[in-house]
Amino acid sequence: MLKHFVNLKTATVDSAVCKFDECKFYIFREDISFVMKKKVIAGICCAIAGITVVALRGIAPWLFPLAAAVVSVMATYEISHALGIKNKLMNALTVIVSFAIPMCFGFRTQILGMGEKLGLTLNPVYFLLLYGLLCFIIMIADFENIKFHDAASVIVTTWGIPFAVTVLLHCNEIEKLYPNAGYEKHHGLFFILYVMFCAWLTDVFAYFAGSFLGKHKLCPKVSPKKTVEGAVGGVIGGVASALILYAIFENFVFDAPHGKYLTVALVSVVLCIAGMFGDLTFSVLKRNRGVKDFSNLVPGHGGMMDRFDSEVFVLIAFYAVINIFGVVF
Repeated sequence: MLKHFVNLKTATVDSAVCKFDECKFYIFREDISFVMKKKVIAGICCAIAGITVVALRGIAPWLFPLAAAVVSVMATYEISHALGIKNKLMNALTVIVSFAIPMCFGFRTQILGMGEKLGLTLNPVYFLLLYGLLCFIIMIADFENIKFHDAASVIVTTWGIPFAVTVLLHCNEIEKLYPNAGYEKHHGLFFILYVMFCAWLTDVFAYFAGSFLGKHKLCPKVSPKKTVEGAVGGVIGGVASALILYAIFENFVFDAPHGKYLTVALVSVVLCIAGMFGDLTFSVLKRNRGVKDFSNLVPGHGGMMDRFDSEVFVLIAFYAVINIFGVVF
């Protein structure tokens, strides 16, 4: 009788544990589902916003520089926040400069005309150098709270990120900036989509290739989940996507065929690899500062900088390639 009671009690406990485990699994599954829904919805909203800005760039030419400036401000502010910069004056200067760089490029004709009327040379490079000097002066005045490497990091990112974002504006006007290169009006849209494909689709293909095939860690101390197989899959997928995009424009959009498939493939390899280094570079910064994301601006995706980390390096590499080597697609 006692033995039967003990067995009954054990069975009851085991049943309760099983039900508890099932409950935990159900809650966990619901949490995962909720997170994925948020991530997908946020991604769709961001995509719609981006498509709207790109689609209206010809109708409302002021919108594209403004959107680029907003992205620049958000990204540089997140970097400054991650570095622990609390000096209000330095943060204010960072916001002003990161907003001004894309806007100055977008409205450069008006600004240069204003400078001529005032007898001034309004070259943005001079203001960037002045910004760097002011940041170091602020660092000296507030040396107990601002370390040299943090001030230097803010200066570099405030130069680099707005410049990278401005390259998108550069792409949009590429037929005007390189009148003898044979570019046409449709190349602007192509290059905007092209750099995004090389950055974002490389990330997507790297994620899936790493999830299904990943065995060898790429940089375990920096980003433990990234694998060599994922990196290779990302580059292959990114290059293939870029070639498909180019083929669509070649056959249905461009006024005349250019037939630069090999050039597109080679440049795409460089850009896809550059994007991976961008991702890893900003992962180092997050790991050094002990943060998972730069912010929670985009639910399920992190901050603006979490979305544009690879894009920054892709845009800078693209600008360097077309100018140093004179590459024409």
